[in-house]
Amino acid sequence: MLRRNKVSIEIGDRFVKADDPKTVWIVEGRGSTVAPMPHYKVVQEGYYSRMRTLAENVLLDPDYYRRVAETKPAN
Repeated sequence: MLRRNKVSIEIGDRFVKADDPKTVWIVEGRGSTVAPMPHYKVVQEGYYSRMRTLAENVLLDPDYYRRVAETKPAN
């Protein structure tokens, strides 16, 4: 039985792949509404033509992706 993760994903959230922490992926919107599991469209920061659609459980699995905080410019 699938368990729903209680952590939510919002547009603008930032993630890095576990094996590539230098490449940041930004949640741009919801993906397919047909799939039983929610999906999200993510774009690579700085290369917005590079897009992926990922299942919610993949984005929230720390073996695959890790959420990163928004970087604030230094004053």
